[in-house]
Amino acid sequence: MKNKLSNEYAEALFELALEENSRDAYFEELKVVERLLKDTPDYVEFLSSPSIKADEKLGAIDVAFEGKVNDNIVSFLKLLCERGRAELFFACLEDFERLYNESKKIMLVKVTSATELTEDEKLRLCVALKKKYALEIELQCVIDKSILGGIIVETGDSVLDGSLTRKLRDVKEVISDESKT
Repeated sequence: MKNKLSNEYAEALFELALEENSRDAYFEELKVVERLLKDTPDYVEFLSSPSIKADEKLGAIDVAFEGKVNDNIVSFLKLLCERGRAELFFACLEDFERLYNESKKIMLVKVTSATELTEDEKLRLCVALKKKYALEIELQCVIDKSILGGIIVETGDSVLDGSLTRKLRDVKEVISDESKT
């Protein structure tokens, strides 16, 4: 239910951003709101609390954001609060970001490696992915020492697991299967 709801809210806000020819500005301002909310988790709790009156929440949104971000983003935040859906903000932002990236023909790619990739490795990976998908590539690099080596590349719905951990698991399965015969 959250995915469908957050997507509906995000689509409405994205359409508004397109109508105003302010897609980039909306995206940047939503990222500002995201950083602020992530830095103050108590504020999100406050906005989500059913025991706090809606007027107090709306006033707090005005104090925190009015004049700092687009009025429609402030109205969007208020709408989420009025409908008891403040906790959906982060999911809405993810959906908005997906729509934004699709409209700009950008693919977000999560790359997990055991050690930090060099700039040359990142560049070669971007070039290969751009060639494969015919989209601009934006890498999100994550270090996870538990994969031991290699990389895991996640693009939307697909995962290419070239980690040493997976390769060792595959070898273990082969050995286990052979020992059963």
